[in-house]
Amino acid sequence: MSPYRPGLRPGVCFAALALVLLGLIRVVEVEDKAGRHLLLLAPWDQGVVEFIHSVTNRPVRIEFQLGRFFQGFAAYTDPETEAYYTEGTYTWNQLLKKEARKQLSYCSELGLFLKLGERWFSAQGECLEARILWPP
Repeated sequence: MSPYRPGLRPGVCFAALALVLLGLIRVVEVEDKAGRHLLLLAPWDQGVVEFIHSVTNRPVRIEFQLGRFFQGFAAYTDPETEAYYTEGTYTWNQLLKKEARKQLSYCSELGLFLKLGERWFSAQGECLEARILWPP
């Protein structure tokens, strides 16, 4: 007869820890001309897209968070380039911060950079796509 030991079983603790860790992992796939790249990121990692706007020839920087979606977008550029996108009818960042997407696709003839966590990707005359695969 074995003595009764109250408390959590190791298997239950391991399963609970695994569920917590799964909730913290973001699996993101980035596709460029070189192929597909899988990234393991955390919800506190950030994303950045930088490019030169082809009409105004001015830099644009878009920052975002990695939650269950790409979300919390904020754009930084000059007033002329912002007006190109908005036609001066709304504040760009008020609209962008409401966006939440599982997939991003950016294309540029002049070149663009995408940063997810600490990893940078670049493209010129082509597109970069990023998809959150986990969490679903």
